[in-house]
Amino acid sequence: MPFDPYIEKAIIDWITGAGSPTRPPGCWIQWATASPNETSAFDGAFTSRRTVTFAPANSPQGSVTNLAAISGATPSAAATAVGWNIYDRSVGGTRLMYGTLTAALGCKSANDNPTFAAGGLKITLT
Repeated sequence: MPFDPYIEKAIIDWITGAGSPTRPPGCWIQWATASPNETSAFDGAFTSRRTVTFAPANSPQGSVTNLAAISGATPSAAATAVGWNIYDRSVGGTRLMYGTLTAALGCKSANDNPTFAAGGLKITLT
């Protein structure tokens, strides 16, 4: 799971004591219609974000999972979620990290929502 360059700098500043980054007020997930990468989030038809909270990190695995189920953001049209982005705001803000799904989540219409069960989103440092 890659971090966005913004959060990579914040982690290095925090670890080395070279800076004091401000902790985000929360985390919001937005699904992506293509595999997100450093240059594009590919949010596409998924235009709104949902709050996501995480359990404490597991060690030595270096991973976290979501605490509660996440009922997905309704897409503006039929779409398939193949990735996800985590942001520090519900609208706008900065993307913190991103990744791809193990299996695509198909939304057959604008009324179909992708969903993660509690523990279904696992973020692992690689």
